[in-house]
Amino acid sequence: MVGGGRELQSMTGRRYVSRTQVSQDLPQDAGFRWRRWVRTFRRWSERGDAVLGSLKPMTGTFAALAFLGAWGGYGLVLSGEWRPTVDALASGLGFAITSIEIRGLSEADSTEISDRIDAARTGSLAMLDAEQARQRIAEIPWVADVTVKKLYPNRVVVDLTERLPFALWQDDGRVKVVDRSGAVMADVIQTRHAGLPLVVGAGANARVQEAVALMNAAPSLRPKIRAAVLVAERRWNLMTVDGIEILLPEEDPQGALARVADLQQSKKLLERDLVAVDLRVSDRLFVRLSDAAAEIRREQMRVKSGAKKKGADT
Repeated sequence: MVGGGRELQSMTGRRYVSRTQVSQDLPQDAGFRWRRWVRTFRRWSERGDAVLGSLKPMTGTFAALAFLGAWGGYGLVLSGEWRPTVDALASGLGFAITSIEIRGLSEADSTEISDRIDAARTGSLAMLDAEQARQRIAEIPWVADVTVKKLYPNRVVVDLTERLPFALWQDDGRVKVVDRSGAVMADVIQTRHAGLPLVVGAGANARVQEAVALMNAAPSLRPKIRAAVLVAERRWNLMTVDGIEILLPEEDPQGALARVADLQQSKKLLERDLVAVDLRVSDRLFVRLSDAAAEIRREQMRVKSGAKKKGADT
């Protein structure tokens, strides 16, 4: 203030404010917060520098370990030994295979199926190749279709559709189990297969449905029929349980068998001491007696012939 109370002003029109007034105009705690942030930043920076400083002498060690680890992993991949390593790690983490469930099993061997899953070599579920296991199981003759599922953490489920045994096929002295198509399913005959129809001869397995249909063509004779034998891959002979051979024609064998059924009902044909009944000629039927029956027959004929001669002499 000067003289008459006027306020002095700068000639340049600027107003100068003192530092005291600036500090009074700012919030009271702003400077404190700024200083605290700076101190915190410096403290963490110093700690980081200290940690990095302590690690500098070990940089070479870390680099060497990383190199050795990478080289070792590369070596495992090249040698194929990485799978057992990963397998062991997965098993240790709780993924070891502990249960194999096989559904639809009747004829196939459960041990063979488990072996083809190869759980002994592939110990963990994580490393099991379900598709490869399925393909190996599908190669088993009894198996028509199969799926293999992995159920974490430790179960394998196998769903089977089996081929059904249809008949026994004997060729060159060996008997095998075949399905409806004639494909061999097993060359070891179990007790449960003993009641299957028997077909005999080279190529008989390929015509197994035809043979079984022929054996069933005369229901009254079916209990007496033991086997169907394919002759020269052209026609069938039937063998009875008593060892009588029924020779059927190449054309209409069912009709010829019907004639045998009629004679069995009316004459008890198959209960006689016969070796064979031959129907290969369409309008004829021939029988062949056993050796004992033939000898008896010859003796009877001699007696009959002698009686006739004696009567003629008198």
